[in-house]
Formats: sequence, C-alpha cells, structure tokens
Amino acid sequence: MAPPAANALFERLASRRLIVVSGKGGVGRTTVAALLGLALAERGRRVLVATTGHDDRLAWMLGAGSLEDQPRVVAPRLSIQRLEAQTCLREYGGLVLHSKRASSAVFDNGLVRKLMRAIPGLDDFAVVGKAWHEAVRGGQFDVVIFDGAATGHLLYTLDVPLAILNTVPKGPLTKEAELMQATFQDPDRTEAVLVGLPELWPLTELAELGVALRERIRMSVAAIVVNGLWPEDFAELQPPGAGKVDLRTADPVTRALAEVARVGVVGQEQRQNIETWSRSDAAMQCAAASMVTVPWAWAGLSDAAALRSMIERVEGHASR
Repeated sequence: MAPPAANALFERLASRRLIVVSGKGGVGRTTVAALLGLALAERGRRVLVATTGHDDRLAWMLGAGSLEDQPRVVAPRLSIQRLEAQTCLREYGGLVLHSKRASSAVFDNGLVRKLMRAIPGLDDFAVVGKAWHEAVRGGQFDVVIFDGAATGHLLYTLDVPLAILNTVPKGPLTKEAELMQATFQDPDRTEAVLVGLPELWPLTELAELGVALRERIRMSVAAIVVNGLWPEDFAELQPPGAGKVDLRTADPVTRALAEVARVGVVGQEQRQNIETWSRSDAAMQCAAASMVTVPWAWAGLSDAAALRSMIERVEGHASR
C-alpha cells in the first residue's frame, strides 16, 4: 500500500480515545499495538497500550523487563499495562461503588471472588471497562490502545455491556454499560484496527470480524493492517542451475540467489492474495476505512529502535 495510507491512519487514530486492536493469534497483533502506540505518542498524544496478553512481549519490545498491572512509562508520552481480570475487577468496582475501600472489602473477599467467577462475562466486563475508563474519563491518557483477546473472544468481551443492558435490572452496572456501549458506537471516539497476514483465508476471516464488529457492536473499523509482507524486489532473478542442482549442497552464491528468488516469488504471491481479497465481497462488506501493509522484519522487532525504524518504513520515510 502507498505510504500515505499509514500516515492517514496515524493521523485519524490520533483523534480517537479508544483503539481496539484485534486479529487471530500469531498475526502480530501486539506488535501492531506497540507500533501504533509509538506512532501516536510521537504525534504528541499521551498513550496507554493496555494488553490482556499473558507474556511480556509488549514490554520487551519497548525496553521494559516485564508488564505490570499498573501503567508503566516506557517512552515519552507512552505507557504500557497488563490488564488482569482480578485487579481490573477491584479497581473498576471501586469506580462503580465510588469507594476504593468498599471495593477492596468486597472484591478481596475469597467467598465473593468465588461467587463472582460464577457470573458469566464479569471478568471481561471489568477488563474492557477499565480500558474504557482510562480512555474516556480517567484523564491521564489521550488515547488507550486496547490489545484485547483474539478474534472470537474479543467479540464476546465487547458484547458484554449490551448483554448487561438486556438482562440486568437498572442500577450502577447498567449505567456503566450504557455509557460504554455509547462510546463503542461513536466512531469519533472508538475505532478498531484489525491485524492479519497476507493470505486469502486469514484475510477473509478478518473481514468477517470487521462485519461482526460493525453489525453486532456497531463499532467502526479504521483499517485492516496486513502484517509480514515479503519484498518483491528480486522476483525477476533466477538462480543459475535452479532445478538442475541440489541447492542444499550448492555453493553459497547459488544458495543465496535461490533464496533471493524465492523471497521475490513469495512477495508476489502475497500481493496477489491481497489484490484478490480486496476485490472480494468479504472485503467490501468489512467497510474498513483503509488498508496498511507492514513489511516483514527480517531481524525481528525486539526493541523500540526497531519499532521506530518500522514506523518510518510504513510511513515511507525509509526504504528498508
């Protein structure tokens, strides 16, 4: 995709309060959340990247040793946090009850915790409620990037406020759910960024997620980010003797040329996949505002410098 697509996406998201990043496991969802966090922080926004992930990849990529259940500053205007259900339940309960002391007395009680675990969706409501609170009325951050659960579970999580409105008698909980639902449905405050790989079936599944977000949650989809795109610069090269020699035992130059040619072919196939998908009914129904591609990082994205370099690449300021 042309670099202006990334620039336009960053500018668009800089004016939002809550950004929901989703996709299947293993597609680079957390990496894209980190990229967005750095890009928006460098545009002057106070950003929190809040993840439900159980590992510390988000922290490692941004130079911190581990994730904590409280916001931690990792770069100018950029903080990260792990959203743990029990901590969120206690903190968000304090907001609903208007008393941290009362919340601790209730939610730190072992019997109460056991009863709470039996209530479907309560943990998810507390987690998304905490992210929503920080984004909308916390005051500490301009933007919260919610790196939530993978595709299917995310829909369940975002459905919980509506389920509460439909099943729970009016009270503090339904008031919170109503405010949350209003935020989800406001495209000027909340948008989703969906992350996938350059393959037909994963992209089709991602489009189905976009349709479900729009129709079930009424949440706007800002963009589909296609992660891990291989280069196509060397597709025309053919290694000498390809198909006539065993490349496993060939000399280093021949093996290198073969790898270069293979990379070019893979890159061409991936672009053809994206082109074919973009013309499909699934893509049209998703109604994402834009598509942005993120190139494959051969050395990985293991620190903030590598993330910043990748931001420059997708913005078009660097060629490699």
